[in-house]
Amino acid sequence: MSDGIADYVSRVYRFALRLTGDPHRAEDLTQETFLRAWRKRGSLRDPRAMRTWLFRIAVNLWRDGLRNRRDGDTEWLETELPCTNVAPEQSLESREELRRVLDMLDNLPPRQREVLHLVAVEELSLAQVAEVLQINPGTAKVHLSLARKQMREKFQAES
Repeated sequence: MSDGIADYVSRVYRFALRLTGDPHRAEDLTQETFLRAWRKRGSLRDPRAMRTWLFRIAVNLWRDGLRNRRDGDTEWLETELPCTNVAPEQSLESREELRRVLDMLDNLPPRQREVLHLVAVEELSLAQVAEVLQINPGTAKVHLSLARKQMREKFQAES
């Protein structure tokens, strides 16, 4: 697998993990995303937009999965499991702080969490976030602002 594709797989997996909260579901969503991308590869007009195109596919597949779930098990949406790849040499204090930050992120409303992840982790612009989530750029900006405000308030409350 070329390094370029491996980077996309890693990014889509991280994003899928934030959406699903479950490593197995994230792997499935990542796999489905790339299968759908392969099938629809002719619809990608600008190769420079590959990353946002893949994220949009992942979001759409995730939403489709939510709509199609027949067993009513949506509790996992509310209790996402964070990705915590912490190096063993890190101190207990650092791990506890990371845990608090991830808990704060997990307690954000889903749309705010999606926007914050795409901006802070995936380094997408608000225009790209709007395209991925199929929302207005102004709406993306509002969600980002609200997410940052909530995070700031939670940090201040814990200090």
